Amino acid sequence: MNFKQRLRFFLIGFVPGCIILIFILNKKGCTSPNELKMLELQHQTLVVSEKVKCKLKCLVMTEQGFQVNMRHFEVNYDLSEVHKKPYGYYYLQPMTGKEDRYEMVVEDRDTVSYVGDVKLLKTIPNCNCDTIK
Repeated sequence: MNFKQRLRFFLIGFVPGCIILIFILNKKGCTSPNELKMLELQHQTLVVSEKVKCKLKCLVMTEQGFQVNMRHFEVNYDLSEVHKKPYGYYYLQPMTGKEDRYEMVVEDRDTVSYVGDVKLLKTIPNCNCDTIK
């Protein structure tokens, strides 16, 4: 058996195997638990507290823009309490490489993402929102 015959037998098995693999794995991707939780939090109804509304005014941002901007965040599970009763909360930080002006805590209330507080990373002049409860 020479090299050409071996190459032919190899290609007869290899090419159909690759084609079958492409069809099997075509539409399946892999997602991390972090990405799944962020997708869940983004697609739920967003409810923000009065304190957060005040801080959004200081940041010159609307609630819709705030919800869209959530895609640039990731869950920090070290600071989150996922199994807290009655609702777990998730500490969201900007993705590495992205510079943002705030971090937030989001409670996952079944079909509602409740933002109770936003931590401003840079001080904003004339923003007295920390006095609101």
